[in-house]
Amino acid sequence: MTVGHVSAWTGSPSWRLIGGVVFFGLLALVCAFDIWTRRIPNWLVVILAVTGILINVATAPRIVDGLVASLGGVVVGLLIWLPSWLFRLLGAGDVKMFAAASAWLGMHGAFEGAIFAAFAGGALAFLWMLWYRGLRGSALTIWAVGVHPRSLIQPMDNLSTARALPYTLALAVGAGVAALHPHLLF
Repeated sequence: MTVGHVSAWTGSPSWRLIGGVVFFGLLALVCAFDIWTRRIPNWLVVILAVTGILINVATAPRIVDGLVASLGGVVVGLLIWLPSWLFRLLGAGDVKMFAAASAWLGMHGAFEGAIFAAFAGGALAFLWMLWYRGLRGSALTIWAVGVHPRSLIQPMDNLSTARALPYTLALAVGAGVAALHPHLLF
């Protein structure tokens, strides 16, 4: 077994069940915190990362394989979403949460999870826009972006009363799909 394919989902059925309950339970808790408080507590991010590392180490053929897979996943997950934080498109909590979830997924899973999260984020953003702008306003926004793409990064006055998009939902969906269907893309 190569290090790149080690993840929490490769152990015995009992480890997969325990891992699945813990992983998806923590993701649900993170999403609930983000929706209700608009914050993701650091203690919850640490628990998500540490449990991912522990499960990977426990299920890997060698301890070093589990550590490399988990820590590599954290690095990949962090590097993928860090530019979004630097450009103020995501909050630091979102980036830290995905990096912590990537401790469960490994390097390959973190990459696939980010792709799934981007698709889920697009769908979530569209639904969010429909909710706050309505059908007509959403159609005008999409038309405006086609004509002037920079309008995506400029704040819109009439959206200033809208709550920020809880992107953690999209990140959690991406991580969850990558966990349930490893190697779905590659």
